[in-house]
Amino acid sequence: LRDEIDGLLEQGADGIVLDLRGNGGGLLSEAVLVGSVFIEDGLIVSTKGRTKPERKYEAVGEAIDEDIPVVVLVDRGTASAAEIVSGAIKDRGRGQVIGTRTFGKGVFQEIQPLSNGGLLDITVGQYFLPNGENIGNKGVQPDVKARDDVETERDEALPTALDTLIEQSER
Repeated sequence: LRDEIDGLLEQGADGIVLDLRGNGGGLLSEAVLVGSVFIEDGLIVSTKGRTKPERKYEAVGEAIDEDIPVVVLVDRGTASAAEIVSGAIKDRGRGQVIGTRTFGKGVFQEIQPLSNGGLLDITVGQYFLPNGENIGNKGVQPDVKARDDVETERDEALPTALDTLIEQSER
């Protein structure tokens, strides 16, 4: 992702639209790495479980310049690690989130091997955004609401994101 963004910036891009619509997420470690592309330092996410102590995940590496405006597009299909990224960008004031509320997966799992060779995927804890909020069942709320109309194939979110980037660039 960082290589792609650097390439776009070298070609003259003035801002970044990160489209996480329909992104079901992935690994927590990847969410921290993607968030770190935009957030220079500090908290990306923390986790807690009944039998697990709190763990804080800080930004790693070198982020893109803070003067480059960032907008994140989200929808109900944005979940898990993609919610961590969008929530961290929003909570840390690094960019605006546009679209509809996200899925609301505020938990994480671990896989336990079974004696019969099978695997058991167990929910072992919750994750919390930088503001301390767990988004379970409520999702990340967008700063600007805009939706995609699947029936008419009209995308309200992308034009709204581009207008937002223009406004931020002019400040």
